[in-house]
Amino acid sequence: MKFMQSHYFSLFFLVISLFFLSVNKSFSEDEFPSLDLNKEQNEIVQNALKDCEDVNYENLLNIRKEKFGISEPDKTINKKKQLDNSLGIEVSRSIETIYTPEQSLNNVRKILSSVKDNRLYPAIKYYILKDFAFYEHGLCKSLKNHFDTYKVYKDFYLKTKNKELDPIYENEHNLNFFHKNSSSARKRLLLAIQSKNRLLEKEQFLLENLKIFKENYI
Repeated sequence: MKFMQSHYFSLFFLVISLFFLSVNKSFSEDEFPSLDLNKEQNEIVQNALKDCEDVNYENLLNIRKEKFGISEPDKTINKKKQLDNSLGIEVSRSIETIYTPEQSLNNVRKILSSVKDNRLYPAIKYYILKDFAFYEHGLCKSLKNHFDTYKVYKDFYLKTKNKELDPIYENEHNLNFFHKNSSSARKRLLLAIQSKNRLLEKEQFLLENLKIFKENYI
């Protein structure tokens, strides 16, 4: 009887030990998931980087100005008596990133409905295009910075993991640090690309739905 009890206890502890060994092994394997971009993500990132290559604010604005045949508005009509602030500020506020495309469209239409001077229509078009050029340039800079950060920390993580650095730096703390920062930069990179895509979709929505970009009146 005692032999049987001892046997069962031994078997029980063996099963428990194997269970915890399996859990620890799985935890260890999943502790540092791959930092690589999958095939789809890599294609998205490379296309985004290519689109942002050598771009600057002035070029982005000039492309838009040339497309719609507009220029910087006359400084003398920069003020609207019906508004508390300059027209440019009002337009910028109306299309801020916190607004959906539909909300921005309604906001711009409210401004247009208060316009009494026809010379202000080209000014409104200019300020809309100017803001989108500014936002696009900022997002391009942001996603390129995130990509560089992602690569740097990923490189340090792999070198630490493969023991290619000075032994003093090869420790669990640095391994965690490099992996965490690379992973965070990768997430911010993908979010920046999404934000840029949404921005361009929003701009296109306004261009298609505002008559001032098709005709000379509201």
